[in-house]
Amino acid sequence: MSRRLGSLQGFQQQLAERLQQAQQSQQSTHTYLACATGTQRCLFDLEHTEEMLGSEQPTPVPFARHWFLGLVSHRGQLMGVIDLDGFAGADPRPWQRSDHLLVLSSALPLRCAIRVSQMIGVIDHAQLKPEVDATAPATWAPTRFVHADGSHYIGIDLIKLMAFPAFLDIAQHPA
Repeated sequence: MSRRLGSLQGFQQQLAERLQQAQQSQQSTHTYLACATGTQRCLFDLEHTEEMLGSEQPTPVPFARHWFLGLVSHRGQLMGVIDLDGFAGADPRPWQRSDHLLVLSSALPLRCAIRVSQMIGVIDHAQLKPEVDATAPATWAPTRFVHADGSHYIGIDLIKLMAFPAFLDIAQHPA
């Protein structure tokens, strides 16, 4: 456990350094944080991410949709936790000990975190090519990319996601 905690702390430190470098850089290159959210490999704009938390399981909220996993307390504030795959229509899956929380930037309209099953790393835009004839799964995931190593990613637009009406409606409505 302490080895995993150490590697997470090391990753958080590297992420914080990359965030700081990206914010100070005057270059127009885009940098993404690559994560697996279960079934999808996603790219999140590095400027819209804040930190990675360990495997703290959220406290469930009654009568919430299956993709709203619950709440966690982070730095004295309650923060909602989203299962992005579930929001996109995938079946619910149980919380895994290896799951982490990607805390999104406090500069975004909503304070929340996204469940991440695997951290892949930081990717520069120069390493990506848009997928030809790719159909975007949703307006909040408008682009698909192929990495130089051949892996496929979905680019997540967190601003569009947070403005999407269904994202704001976490209540499970009776059938």
